[in-house]
Amino acid sequence: MEFPLTGLVEVNRSDASVGHGSLYGRRPVVAGLYVGVLGVAAVVGTVGNLVVVAMVTVARCRGRRRRTKTGNEIGRVFIANLALSDLIVTALINPLAIAGLSVT
Repeated sequence: MEFPLTGLVEVNRSDASVGHGSLYGRRPVVAGLYVGVLGVAAVVGTVGNLVVVAMVTVARCRGRRRRTKTGNEIGRVFIANLALSDLIVTALINPLAIAGLSVT
């Protein structure tokens, strides 16, 4: 049984040297949907993660400084780390994936 999205994964085949190896050349509709979904995910994810990082930063600045971290503070740090790592994916990796799709 073959994986149904093999055409999306196998971009660098032997016909890539001829110029038909890119997803744009083989399936332009699928490539357009792929770029559209990644573009929307990049914009929405970047804005959403920036809002989360800003809210965690504002909540930390408004809170009192304590010597020991409470469970709530540890949770905020964890959420901030997740938002920062997701921000790297949405702001850097998704646009690079879109750009890499057009290069043969």
